[in-house]
Amino acid sequence: MLKKEIDMEITQLNVGGFDTNYTYVITGENNECILIDPTGSKQVIDAYLKEHSLSPVLQLITHAHPDHIENIDYYAKKSVPLKVFSDFQKQGKITVCGLEIEVIFTPGHTFDSVCFLIEGNLFTGDTLFVSGVGTTAYGGNNEELSISLQSLFKIDQNIVVWPGHNYGGKSAILRMALSNAHQRPSKETMNLIHKKVDEYNKKQNLSFEKSSE
Repeated sequence: MLKKEIDMEITQLNVGGFDTNYTYVITGENNECILIDPTGSKQVIDAYLKEHSLSPVLQLITHAHPDHIENIDYYAKKSVPLKVFSDFQKQGKITVCGLEIEVIFTPGHTFDSVCFLIEGNLFTGDTLFVSGVGTTAYGGNNEELSISLQSLFKIDQNIVVWPGHNYGGKSAILRMALSNAHQRPSKETMNLIHKKVDEYNKKQNLSFEKSSE
């Protein structure tokens, strides 16, 4: 049987949040959509959904750091179910609104980091940015991250990477992003990151470490 072709639309929403966070709206059949990392300004997300008459049917998160999950309870109360790390361990592939979603386990930034491969597009959260990778300072492991990055070389290197933050760009071809994966923030930049995390934790009354326990 031939696979039915589905018109998929990817919308990258700049929702602010901790630091140039992205929420993704993936639209499939019947104006149904998936939300990846619903965070930051829910007003921005809701306005887009309303403008395009979209019905979210599923929430996915790339990992449980608080700056990626701010709005999951809000959408859960709107009857949009959430699939989390333990769900993915039971089912590595799912089909939603006509779109096949493959879950790729990429621990390192956090123990529960995953990427989503959807119709030739890879949503990487903080595992891989256009330039560099997410820090392992908050519940992560450098060795695991290195192994996870190596596993991404097994995927078609021409697919598009859609990261969780705009660090180096909004999107990139996988081979380019992987070629930049060695880049790490300077000591000065890491100090700024730690300061920003502390400020974010105080504002949200949350903890980056606790979110991944």
